[in-house]
Amino acid sequence: MIRLATLALALGATPATAEFLIEEGTYFVMYRDYDHVTNSFTDGAPEGEGDGCFQITRVDLPGKTIDFTLVSGTITPWWSDGETFHPGFQNAFVPAIGFMENNPDAEWTDLLHEILKTVPDCAPPAS
Repeated sequence: MIRLATLALALGATPATAEFLIEEGTYFVMYRDYDHVTNSFTDGAPEGEGDGCFQITRVDLPGKTIDFTLVSGTITPWWSDGETFHPGFQNAFVPAIGFMENNPDAEWTDLLHEILKTVPDCAPPAS
């Protein structure tokens, strides 16, 4: 499972924060990074994750899990020890320990709203 707490972006949402819809079928990309050490955000996807476009496949908010599938692009996240994931890769968002420790009054999905944005679809790149 992805441990979002270690994805490298600041809880103080700016007016430029993109919209992220948490519902099955939503397509999304990572557009910001969270640093749990400084409890801050930076623009741009985490290294190795900027080419990925994903789709939410299951939402269980009471169970604190959101399943998703990589639809297009490839990702090589820091936690994969250099392994590259291709379309069809499945994973889930769960509460990020570092984010929740830094922001005890936040909802666990607040981080997702800060680092992800909804896109119309995950069309393959033009060649």
